[in-house]
Amino acid sequence: MMQIIYNGIDITASVQPTMVRITDYAGGRPDNLLLIFADSEGIWSNWKPAKNDTLQVKEAGFDTGVMFIDMISQSAGSFALAALSIPQSCKSARSQGWENVRLMEIATQIAARHGFSVQTYGIVNHLYERVDQQEEADFTFLAERCQLEGYAFKINNRSMVLYAEAMQEQKAPDSALAIIRQTEINGGFEFVDKSTDVYGKCIVQSQTPGGFIVGECSAPEINGPTLKRNTFATNHAEANRWAKGILRSYNKHAITGNMTVNLNTNYAAGITVRVIETGMFDGVFFVDRLTHDLINNQTKLLLRRPLEGY
Repeated sequence: MMQIIYNGIDITASVQPTMVRITDYAGGRPDNLLLIFADSEGIWSNWKPAKNDTLQVKEAGFDTGVMFIDMISQSAGSFALAALSIPQSCKSARSQGWENVRLMEIATQIAARHGFSVQTYGIVNHLYERVDQQEEADFTFLAERCQLEGYAFKINNRSMVLYAEAMQEQKAPDSALAIIRQTEINGGFEFVDKSTDVYGKCIVQSQTPGGFIVGECSAPEINGPTLKRNTFATNHAEANRWAKGILRSYNKHAITGNMTVNLNTNYAAGITVRVIETGMFDGVFFVDRLTHDLINNQTKLLLRRPLEGY
């Protein structure tokens, strides 16, 4: 049975949801939840919901975690609430500088500022000579820092998760739960192998007090253009590492797929699945994002082919 929890109170018996849709991202963007209720008697107007109130949905072992109201809307006979996995405070731009600081020091400071915990999987706690956050929201800034390092940054249930994308992509799909056959797909499906915004090499250029630094990374088996970025790095190792991270951030969406299956809350963004019996694109894919529709009992998957070698 579905549970809808508002500001810590179970309100399931008091509402009639007509849409419950959860979108789960593997990283880079906050998860979101959209609830629409029948409201012909104006109950929600009397309850006076407000931005940053908390919302949570549970069903059969699935849990959105605590989310924060970001949008409120009303129309004839219905009321809608949209929530994000981040509170309103996370959207404020701020500036801060660090010297001789490690990645996890930055992450834990930001987490503490918003009352979040931190989890990490497969990351290296790199040391930076200098890092500057310049009029950016905390989580936007940290997501960009993670992108340079080839890490994903995800927020769920008041927790910040940093993980190595390449490591996660290489995990084998669960042979019992993560096999998708063509017969299990509702309607059509689509796979695309694109060339736009796919690069054979990335060069990072940095002007430092000690001289000009150039780092680079090449993508195996991709004969594409060269991407150049002027990004402040303090040494060659850093510039090379960031060239790899930037290249990965572009090329990871070279081969993508999308499809809808019957609701399966065992699927989550950040896992791998194996697609079979569809044709030339059969194989292992990484779930880049998905949407669970709890009313229509469907899960829409947006997939990407794992990168090899970087």
